[in-house]
Amino acid sequence: MIGTVELYTKGASVWVPDPDEVWVSAKLLQDYSPGDKNVLLQINDGREVLYPVASPAGLPPLGNPDILEGENDLTALSFLHEPAVLHNLRVRFLDYSSIYTYCGIVLVALNPYDQLPIYGEEVIDAYSGQDMADMEPHIFSVAEEAYRTMTREEKNQSIIISGESGAGKTVSAKFTMRYFAVVGGAAQQTSVEERVLASNPIMESFGNAKTTRNNNSSRFGKYIEIGFGRKGDIIGANMKTYLLEKSRVVFQSSQERNYHIFYQLCSSRNLPEMRVLQLDAAETFHYTNQGGRDSLQIPGTDDIMDLEHTRNALTILGVLPEQQMELFRILAAVLHLGNVHIQASGRGGDRSYIDLMILCSFPFIHFFGRFETFEKNSFEQFCINYANEKLQQQFNRHVFQLEQEEYVREELPWSRIEFSDNQPCIALIEGQLGVLDLLDEECRMPKGSEENWARKLYDQHQSNKPSPHFRKPRMSNSAFIILHFADMVQYECDGFLEKNRDTVFEEPINVLRASQLVAELFQQAPAGGNLSLSAGKSSIPNGSLCSGPGKRAHREHKLTVSFQFRQSLQLLMEALNSTTPHYVRCIKPNDLKEPFVFDPKRAVQQLRACGVLETIRISAAGFPSRWTYAEFYSRYRVLLGGSGVRNQEQIQALCQLALPQLIPDPEQYCFGKTKVFFRAGQVALLERLRAERLRAAGVIIQSWVKGWLGRRRYHKTRWATLTIQRYTRGALARRLADMLRYTKAAVVIQKTYRMVAIRQMFLTIRKAVVERAAVLLQSAVRGWLARQAFRRVRAAVVLVQCCVRRKAARRELLRRKAEARSVEKFRELNKGMEVKLMQLQLRADHQVRETGGCFGTEREGAGMVVSGWIGPGVFMRLLFGLYDRFSGTQQDKTLTAELDEERRKYQGLLREFTRLEQRYDNLREMSMLTEVLMFYQLAWVPVCLLGQPKTASELALTSAPAKVDYEKKGQFIKSLCVSKFNTNHHLVVLCLPTSLCFPDVRVDVGLSLPPGLAAKVLFLCVRQADGSGDKARARSLCAATVTAIKGALKKHCNDVDMTAMWLKNSCLLTDLLTQHSTRQDLVPLTTDLSDFIRALSDLCIQSYQQLLSVTESRLQPIIVPSMLESEMIPGLSASGVKLGGSRKRTGSDPRAGERGAGEAPSMAAVLRVLGALHMALSRQALPPTVTEQAFRQLTHLLSASALNSLLLRKDMCSWSRGLQIRYNVSLLEEWLRSRELQAGGAVALLEPLIQATQLLQVGKKTEADAQALVHSCNALSTQQIVKILTLYTPHSDLEERVTLNFIRVVQGLLKERSGNQAPQLLLDVRRVFPVTFPYLPPSPIRADQLDIPDSLKISFLRRT
Repeated sequence: MIGTVELYTKGASVWVPDPDEVWVSAKLLQDYSPGDKNVLLQINDGREVLYPVASPAGLPPLGNPDILEGENDLTALSFLHEPAVLHNLRVRFLDYSSIYTYCGIVLVALNPYDQLPIYGEEVIDAYSGQDMADMEPHIFSVAEEAYRTMTREEKNQSIIISGESGAGKTVSAKFTMRYFAVVGGAAQQTSVEERVLASNPIMESFGNAKTTRNNNSSRFGKYIEIGFGRKGDIIGANMKTYLLEKSRVVFQSSQERNYHIFYQLCSSRNLPEMRVLQLDAAETFHYTNQGGRDSLQIPGTDDIMDLEHTRNALTILGVLPEQQMELFRILAAVLHLGNVHIQASGRGGDRSYIDLMILCSFPFIHFFGRFETFEKNSFEQFCINYANEKLQQQFNRHVFQLEQEEYVREELPWSRIEFSDNQPCIALIEGQLGVLDLLDEECRMPKGSEENWARKLYDQHQSNKPSPHFRKPRMSNSAFIILHFADMVQYECDGFLEKNRDTVFEEPINVLRASQLVAELFQQAPAGGNLSLSAGKSSIPNGSLCSGPGKRAHREHKLTVSFQFRQSLQLLMEALNSTTPHYVRCIKPNDLKEPFVFDPKRAVQQLRACGVLETIRISAAGFPSRWTYAEFYSRYRVLLGGSGVRNQEQIQALCQLALPQLIPDPEQYCFGKTKVFFRAGQVALLERLRAERLRAAGVIIQSWVKGWLGRRRYHKTRWATLTIQRYTRGALARRLADMLRYTKAAVVIQKTYRMVAIRQMFLTIRKAVVERAAVLLQSAVRGWLARQAFRRVRAAVVLVQCCVRRKAARRELLRRKAEARSVEKFRELNKGMEVKLMQLQLRADHQVRETGGCFGTEREGAGMVVSGWIGPGVFMRLLFGLYDRFSGTQQDKTLTAELDEERRKYQGLLREFTRLEQRYDNLREMSMLTEVLMFYQLAWVPVCLLGQPKTASELALTSAPAKVDYEKKGQFIKSLCVSKFNTNHHLVVLCLPTSLCFPDVRVDVGLSLPPGLAAKVLFLCVRQADGSGDKARARSLCAATVTAIKGALKKHCNDVDMTAMWLKNSCLLTDLLTQHSTRQDLVPLTTDLSDFIRALSDLCIQSYQQLLSVTESRLQPIIVPSMLESEMIPGLSASGVKLGGSRKRTGSDPRAGERGAGEAPSMAAVLRVLGALHMALSRQALPPTVTEQAFRQLTHLLSASALNSLLLRKDMCSWSRGLQIRYNVSLLEEWLRSRELQAGGAVALLEPLIQATQLLQVGKKTEADAQALVHSCNALSTQQIVKILTLYTPHSDLEERVTLNFIRVVQGLLKERSGNQAPQLLLDVRRVFPVTFPYLPPSPIRADQLDIPDSLKISFLRRT
């Protein structure tokens, strides 16, 4: 504890033992001083306890800083001990749902007991080619590291996967093989990769069984060899198995099953080919019903379907159906013999029993990748634990060797690190007069017994030469105890001798030799032959079967199981030692098989047994924390000083000068060539000193800033006060002056108003007195006269109105009676609706043509309205129904989606057909016969002559020079005909060789041609042949055109410009043929060319897919470096250095040197590739919709690849890196908008990546931040948002990690938003959007409008 005692201060986090949780967190309530006998702690549940401390070495382990919580590499923890490892695994497993964690060179994998979406092809693409140190822990990362190291160094690699039953070893091995098959399978999966993957269902059926711990437990150990070629492709594979478990065939414990294959056969007994086996249900056979009825069926599995997969896999591996049935007959015989009861009678009784047992000794294998201890341990557990001792020794020595190599490379003055070598325990087992030697010796004794063997063990290893790893039980004389590296195990001697002898007699061996299927397994081995891993053939468990003539038939074979196992294990260790190993330790988090449930007791037991803690201990014994001098100076500059430091030498000298002042004990650190090394806990000490220095500096800065702010605030307040006073006094003076002016003005106004009021009153009184009487008299007379005149006029008007209305009513009655007998009026009333109906019919016809819908009912109803057959009410109902059809946008969207899905499936099949066709062509070209056939192959290609109308006699063909040229190539002109097509054009049809057609033009010549010239010339020739009545020649020309374009696409498979050119010609020729096949206003084609139109449409899709494939192959290697890693804003990401160690085995990554040798990819490289494609499409004048669709596909690739890598790389999830990525994406977005490509949805596909970068930059503390985050990140799934928040890593002290409480709040809000949304972490990089080519009727083509350049080499056709 030297150098870390001062860290035990009030508030420090420590770990204390707990009987239930193994370790619990606590905080110190007081400082610890050397000599204290107790420390006061507060447990995380609130309890206060006194922890006894006998010495500083007895202090509880310190907790790591919060910034390291959830670290993806255990060796990066500041304090390396068991509670820190256990807590970090629990946090990652339960809080982050991360099942993988690095521990140096070891990958720790916890079984989630749930299906996780982290193994798809998009994940394989994300990990392929990436550095192990850059990506999140994953089984694919280990596979990628092994694969790249093998291809780079050309040295054999090995991946050792171990763990308890049910920990996930089989699944890990399966995914590893799948990764190799995908990455090492080039563009498509070959037969070798298919066979490698096909071995999995076979081994699971014949070697896996249900146990109490695992429903699919591998009962054997696998050693899989996969051979790779120099190009990294898989060229072969081999599998070897170890450790027999024959007893499972004849006996199963309660709640366990026999091997899966037996239950698969019983479930498939009703199949026609299986009826000859005469099988019944599994519960009727003794060898399959011993586990009980509840264990006969495994939930979630289908034995019938599993047998189908097994048979398909056997077929892939070359096992013929007859051989498969022979194998099934043997398995059925085993089941039937299990129900046979044979009793000994007479002289042959014993022999019959022995023969039965031999036929039931089915050679199945037991998995050895775990340390096993049960209530009763026998020979099988002894062999398993012996193998694990050997593997653990190899693991410890390899880890120790890597640690020492780092110290040697840095030239450290180090002392040898001591580690727990289990060689004494291995010597106890396999050494001279060891357990196995005494076992073999007792097996050779005629009357050997377990009691004698146990007595010899006690005498040899307890009395004569006592071994610290051997003990005798107190209450038993037939058992012994061995202290293994993982645990102390007691073995019962009962059954050791019988299982070790594995007696096999000659008669059943001869019977099995006669079998056609298993004869190879029982061939006689050569004298002195040894068991070899490299041998391609297996051998039976009991070794050599040599038996010379004259020997007794019941003679037993002398090689024991333990002897053979030792040989096999020795060969295995030699094979592993000759490779570079990679380790995967699978951990079983609980025994209940519950998803994401963590049992700390079970976890720590496995961590101790599998060697993870030993790795931690070896790392902690040396210098686990190591920094480059630049990183150390960047992090701890406040402690080192030296503002004028500029180069590496000055930084190193400053570190060496200042570090002894910070850490007085020189044993706690060491200086290397490029790094400075620290012992465990010293980084935490430096972090505390740095925090104290920053705090002290912050206090000083705060005092000066607060003083300056106070003085500045005082001066501002004083100035503001004086200003307010000045303005207030001025305002009061102005207000007084205004009041005086207002008072004087008010007096003047009052005087004038009173005068006017008095005069007004006087005038009114005078007027009223003089004129009132005259006015009253006049008004009365005039009113009486007006009323009299009004009465007379009203009486006359009423009389006239009555007469007129009576006459008009009579006339209207007659007219309406006439109209009631005619529909003409009704039609006039509905004239406006008829016009609206015609408009709606036009819209309906347009909708029908686009969506394929049918509006027949509405049209018929509308016609009936116009004809007068139905009334207006029925018409309005039909009209509203028509409007409902037009408003059914949701149904249109559904139909459109279905159409897109069918188009996507068709184009996928077309892509697969193209690939198979290319593969077939490649094979055919290797044949000499095909070369001969192609030498004489001719095709009809017509050529159009240009010019004004001339007669046939005025045309002459100077074809002699061309004919001589053809004869040099072995091709001849077959025929010549001159025919007149119409009065405007004269065409000559020639038989030209395929090699002289348009597809064989040079690249520069092809790019100089006008867009679509080849399609126009070929169409004129087809139309000429069709017009002359030669339908066979027209179809032959179309067939030759399709073949020639396919050849051109194959020849220029990596050329974007030429592919775009033939895409344009294919589209134009398709439109021309379609136009003249359907339209009657043009000259129609009489020949049925519908099949060739479909072929040309497929060629358009093939050209489009090839165009994207070429561009994607150029983009794929530079997407991640350009969009994520390139720094378009210089210096932004240098604001801080991440705390943590490196997981690389060597000082530097060789691939980094390769990448650094040339120019680092940037967004300019991506835009250059996209610009080349855009230029090629624009040069050929392709429709804008095709260009938009192409860039939509490429934008999806860019966005999905970048986002997937971001979700798997912790170093990319920071504020500064998010700003860099957002800037890079903005360049791509601006480029797309500048070329008006946003209409096709290309820019919209960047939205998930944009929102991911915004997520890295927004605040992540309060609940309001969480709500804003959920609202703004609507294009990201729940898993993606949580993953980014989990990976967020501060790169400077200005940032903070995202708390678990904030993540839980976000998860709650996202749960309300997502509903039934399917879980999605990574985007499907291989998603293909279906392409549609618009039909654009071309303008009429005339021969005299075409300008054919001489570069096409058809100048031998000319006018005369």
